[in-house]
Amino acid sequence: MSENYEQVLVKQLQTDIENELDRLGLLFRVFSRSKSQESIAHKIKLKGDGYYSENGKKIQDLFGIRIALYFPDDIEIARQALEKLYPLISKEVDSHKNSLFEATRCNFVFRLPKNIIEDSQILRSNNLVDTTFEVQLRTILSEGWHEVEHDLRYKCQSDWESHGDLSRALNGIYASLETSDWGMMRLFEDLTYRHYKAKEWAPMLRNKFRLRAGNDLKLELKEIIDEDDIGKRLYRLDRTQLILQILNKNIRFPLNINTLIFIANYYYLKDSRISDITPRALTRTLNELN
Repeated sequence: MSENYEQVLVKQLQTDIENELDRLGLLFRVFSRSKSQESIAHKIKLKGDGYYSENGKKIQDLFGIRIALYFPDDIEIARQALEKLYPLISKEVDSHKNSLFEATRCNFVFRLPKNIIEDSQILRSNNLVDTTFEVQLRTILSEGWHEVEHDLRYKCQSDWESHGDLSRALNGIYASLETSDWGMMRLFEDLTYRHYKAKEWAPMLRNKFRLRAGNDLKLELKEIIDEDDIGKRLYRLDRTQLILQILNKNIRFPLNINTLIFIANYYYLKDSRISDITPRALTRTLNELN
């Protein structure tokens, strides 16, 4: 029963993270798991007596969260969002080595919320488990590779001992996926530019901000953008900077093309015509948060 209850707790954690990333309009998938009593006992045995202790090093990944972002530049945004939600305990972020084919870690350990600490049966009964959880950030394209590598190489290292060439080849597949990640992002940048040149503002904004399809541009906004250089200024807007503004100001409005333009205008464009048609509730909220 305790394992089932720990699964309930990690799902609460997952939901809170999903809600925060949804608020920012990111495209992502979140996966979660909790360790069982048997898994914890096996890990303690594997490390040997004395490795974990009540007053020393403890198991930090009772709960594990894996976030797969659709685009590599969203990893930094997700990291900052997590650090606003939870106290950061430690991180392992590998730097890229230009001469090697190898996966890079982007792992973080955060303090659990108080309610989950109090409700966890394992934390109440096992002093070798820390009140923390682990988060791994990846791109969606690399997610499958990491799963294969973890189950069939990391857990079976002896299978690969005399086959360094194949191990390097597996890393090379990861390198090709990383290239594809950045290539896909560049593709959307090129698509955004083509729509900009054609003055097709709705698809330009959808692809610049990488929103799901179906967001229509208000006619009043389209008419304003058609008049002068507002389209160019929106095209040149820093997407990451705008999303981080939404994060750091704690703006909680459903995001679509129109809302993004109104928020961008409030902080960056400052066009009076757009200000005049911004919903009063949004303007009032932005004024209060500013």
